[in-house]
Amino acid sequence: MTDHMIKPEPDENTPDTGSGHASGTPQPASAPKSAVRRGSLVRVISESAALIDVAAIMLTAFTAELIYSGIVVQAPIDFQRTFGLSLIASIATVGIFAYLRLYRSDNVLRPRYASLQKTVAGWIVVIIGLIVMAFLTKTSEDFSRGWVMLWAIATPAVILSGRFVVRQLATWMIGQGRLARHVAIVGAGPVADRLALHLRNRNPELVLVGVFDDRSTGREPGEGTLAPIGTTKDLVARGQRDPLDEIIITVPMNARARLDRLIDTLAVLPVDIRVCPGMPVIEGSVPRVSYLDDMPLISALKRPIGEWSWMAKAAFDRVAATLLLILVAPLMALIALAVRLESKGPALFRQRRHGFNHEIITVLKFRSMSVMEDGGAVKQASKNDNRITRLGAILRRTSLDELPQLINVIKGDMSLVGPRPHALTHNDHYAKIIGHYANRHRVKPGITGLAQVNGLRGETDTPDKMAARIKYDLYYIDNWSIWLDIKILIRTAIVVPFQKTAY
Repeated sequence: MTDHMIKPEPDENTPDTGSGHASGTPQPASAPKSAVRRGSLVRVISESAALIDVAAIMLTAFTAELIYSGIVVQAPIDFQRTFGLSLIASIATVGIFAYLRLYRSDNVLRPRYASLQKTVAGWIVVIIGLIVMAFLTKTSEDFSRGWVMLWAIATPAVILSGRFVVRQLATWMIGQGRLARHVAIVGAGPVADRLALHLRNRNPELVLVGVFDDRSTGREPGEGTLAPIGTTKDLVARGQRDPLDEIIITVPMNARARLDRLIDTLAVLPVDIRVCPGMPVIEGSVPRVSYLDDMPLISALKRPIGEWSWMAKAAFDRVAATLLLILVAPLMALIALAVRLESKGPALFRQRRHGFNHEIITVLKFRSMSVMEDGGAVKQASKNDNRITRLGAILRRTSLDELPQLINVIKGDMSLVGPRPHALTHNDHYAKIIGHYANRHRVKPGITGLAQVNGLRGETDTPDKMAARIKYDLYYIDNWSIWLDIKILIRTAIVVPFQKTAY
């Protein structure tokens, strides 16, 4: 939909003071961590059905081999042959099931008779395909007919049993409120009414947060029975405070200016944003179209890191941070001792900054100044700053003062790589003067980032310097991958300690 500009970011060497919200956006309270990404677990569970199917097919193949060859005919067991054939069958089955849409959340969590039929039919197609392949390659004699029959008959029952376990687990979690996917509608009117009805009737895990509209709340009769509960600014504040997974905008596609304005306002939230135009959409005329019954939904903005990628990044962060913390623990102990011996005060400096979705977190650093500012007025570090201690100058130049943030990563407040967090006052300042600044909070802040390894460290005494950093931040968010994180970490170790722009 809209092309979201890339924005600048504050420096890690500067005391962060901004709120990170778009100008005029209410400041959120700290969001409960358990609420973050909670609704996305629905998709994770649905998509994990593919992994369960692979496990079911391969385990059933090995079990059938043990029973038939090892017990019934007492023949040598060929696990290598069993592994190869079951792996081919697994790949083919997942492909066919995906084509039949059997991994959609409604088919996994609420399987109907038709989906059960498709599951069995899909497996039969796979078995027939394997038989044809064995005939054409003249390898059919290598496989026991008894084993193949036992495997072919048992596998559908195991797959369906696995789906039953997943469904029961998901049903229990939905009842506990752990899988709720919270959806908000922007734009009151008949389309919003129809959409709300579909949402309420379709999936029990979907929770309608409410309807929001910037226009007058005094609607004319017939314009829609669902009264707005707030404006888009109210929705942003709520999304930064309470669970929110998706926003659906019910605005006609021809109202482009209004649509762009809404998406631009809501882009600060780490949620999926889709547009429901309330009319048929020509296939191919717009990208990424899905349907809620007969209502087309057009993807306008995806959350920056998808469910599986989010889990992979979280696992990588915690494992790598733990290993790094163990590795550098002796060095950190020496730095802490040196800080205490050089000047009065604690070894660690704690400062409140904005994290994921504008949550207020406490960031740890080795104290490098004679002051510990964390209030409404936080002065950025500058060249020849007399507040910086002699040891602090070395720590800041080499970024060794950031090492305690490994603890923040292990706690889940930060990531190893991401936009650098800034003090609350600085966030608020830059959010008012730099467009799309707040979008950097759609991911967790990092100890290092793409901007830092590209030489953008040190004092941000002009808006242009901050804007340059934000450009790198938003590029990172849009192009994230585990490999990008690894490359940034390697470049951090090689480049950052020798940069001369930080002080």
